[in-house]
Amino acid sequence: MPKRSVFFLHYIKISLILTACSLVLLTTGCIRFLPLFSTPPATIVDSELYFKNIKSLPPEVIEKLPSDLVYYSAASPMDGYASPSNFSEVVYNHLSLNFLWTGAQHSQSPAGTTYAAMPSLGQKAARDTTELCITSEFTKETFKLIAILDWDDTGTTDWLVLYKFESLMQPENSTRLLLIRDIQENKLLTATVLSVTECYGNACKEYSGDKLTKFLGYKPAL
Repeated sequence: MPKRSVFFLHYIKISLILTACSLVLLTTGCIRFLPLFSTPPATIVDSELYFKNIKSLPPEVIEKLPSDLVYYSAASPMDGYASPSNFSEVVYNHLSLNFLWTGAQHSQSPAGTTYAAMPSLGQKAARDTTELCITSEFTKETFKLIAILDWDDTGTTDWLVLYKFESLMQPENSTRLLLIRDIQENKLLTATVLSVTECYGNACKEYSGDKLTKFLGYKPAL
């Protein structure tokens, strides 16, 4: 048989095998875990906080969230530096607090702006794997890991985090939904603010989309 005919038959055979494999993948649903075809699923650490906080996001931001979800269980811990078990230590030592800055101040260098680098007087840190609580004489700040995902579909591991500030002197609190991109060891991390809620007593104001840009004095890089 001519070489060209043998090559053609071989090509047809491979095509049929690939077609059959694709049908199996589509039938079983396994295709959703293949990054060549779709965004990897998000790992939800706190489902209540996740669904409560994403519902106020603009549609164009919600579209960036993975449609496939899996749920984290402490009984089946994840491996790697970005795993939930490392969350509180990583945030305390490596997350810049420049997400609290507004206007021109936000464009300043984030170097040396972590909790570890600039502790306040009387500051105490309580670490509970997926939650970090910082208290001082007048305030309480809490970080909670709510999801692990690949926001930009670039193969990085990113965290969706809820930050809450509470005054211990007045009925005042503020929350920020944060996206912390590309969690890597010994890297200075920065957070993108996705939404803000400011409350005094029972009166609350929510900021997202264009309102968030006006509130922050800059446009978050989504």
